[in-house]
Amino acid sequence: MKILVSCIPYDSGKSGISVYTRELVCELVRQGHSITLLLEPGISCADLGVSCNVINAPNWTKKAVFSMLWHLMVLPFWILCNRGKFQGMIICAANRRVCAFYPLPTIATVHDLANFHIEDKYSKLRMFYLAHILPFFAKRAWHLVAVSGATKSDLLEYWHCKDRDVSVLYNGCVAIQKHWTEKHGASILYISRIEHPGKNHLRLINAYGTLDHDLAKQHPLVLAGADWKDAKLVHEAAQASPNADCIRFTGFVKDIGKLWAEAGFYVFPSLFEGFGLSLVEAMAYGIPCACSNNGSLGEIAGDVAITFAPEDEEGIANALKQLLEEGPEEREQRIARGIKHARQFSWGKHATGIIKLLEANGR
Repeated sequence: MKILVSCIPYDSGKSGISVYTRELVCELVRQGHSITLLLEPGISCADLGVSCNVINAPNWTKKAVFSMLWHLMVLPFWILCNRGKFQGMIICAANRRVCAFYPLPTIATVHDLANFHIEDKYSKLRMFYLAHILPFFAKRAWHLVAVSGATKSDLLEYWHCKDRDVSVLYNGCVAIQKHWTEKHGASILYISRIEHPGKNHLRLINAYGTLDHDLAKQHPLVLAGADWKDAKLVHEAAQASPNADCIRFTGFVKDIGKLWAEAGFYVFPSLFEGFGLSLVEAMAYGIPCACSNNGSLGEIAGDVAITFAPEDEEGIANALKQLLEEGPEEREQRIARGIKHARQFSWGKHATGIIKLLEANGR
């Protein structure tokens, strides 16, 4: 198919939406579709690791508010004038960017509705846009894709979508599935942008601070990700922790293979996620996991990860202790279940599902 793919915003490759966009586009290209990418100013197809046609938004859209307005009000008219060139359109982040109307069959992916779950996650203006303006126009798309059952449930509850208008297509996993007997390091890893309160770093740091210092020294806490909203509070909490000398911030890491190799355990304490890509990746790498039990994380974790209520610091601490103190046989069983569980998440399946929806809605 000849498909226009909106990759705005790409977040400079530093977010879960960036991973989703990159992997979906690469898979569509691998499947032989003719892809034209709609990108932010200064972003090229090389940033996504593909070679295809590119249309960049105007330079004046570099600020988020102008990008939203351009995508909403101007882009639809451009598509209307050029719709003969395409058979369909994909919007990679319909929880961020939408169109006022859709001249082409359009499949729009919604990753999460975190703004309904986390108070003050964004500025008041952005919260208003996400709660009132964006849903009105997003629902005009020909069909919506939710990346988890939890996200679909939120679309039905908060956006008042009809069940038939939303399909669940799980994200994929690109991790090399190592055999669970291969040796990993001993650190406790958490990959997420450093953002408060949504990513719940403070409670994780406080829970980690209750561990015996000798145990913490054996299992340092590695927080990998770029600084975002209120990251200063997270760094200050780490400095004040009784186990401060065992906590390491890596910043944004482009090639995280070394981090996975050093990790003996993975923890994902986020207050809310639409999917949780790194959780599946950790399972695929053969790393025992503990994660929040809410939103999609409990859904994606299945019976593999140790789960906890993310608001409960004592519960997080207990989960960490259980993870670290499991016997060899129990740990091996958990790892084997994780590797098997991760195999069901495929970018190929996801891309094929979107194409089928495009074809069905384009008739």
